[in-house]
Amino acid sequence: MIESEIETKVSSQTVWQAWKKAHAMDATFLPGHKGALKTEGGSRFTYRILDVRDGESFTILWKSMFVRLIFTHAVIPQLRGAKISYRVQIKGFFAWPVRYFLSEKIRRNLKSILKSLVKELESSR
Repeated sequence: MIESEIETKVSSQTVWQAWKKAHAMDATFLPGHKGALKTEGGSRFTYRILDVRDGESFTILWKSMFVRLIFTHAVIPQLRGAKISYRVQIKGFFAWPVRYFLSEKIRRNLKSILKSLVKELESSR
């Protein structure tokens, strides 16, 4: 499992609202439904929702040929803000080589995404 976490001064509700906006969470953001995100490069990232715990966490599944990536986004309230964590599980026939060759890159990307999210949220307070 690949994990990254960061603390922020904003509340867990603020983080959850940002995720709701980014993933267009509405009444259809339920396990089994499908969604899509657009990457900075312009490509489309299609996923299926596995689990949603309103205000706390959600898990999505991205499938590629012979590999499944399971992304869990979680936010935990802290005394002065929140702790945000992203977790990625890699499963499937080619999971081992993907983990071996891409784990560090995925870890760096998670850290970068979390830092960008916190910077954006804290600057818009």
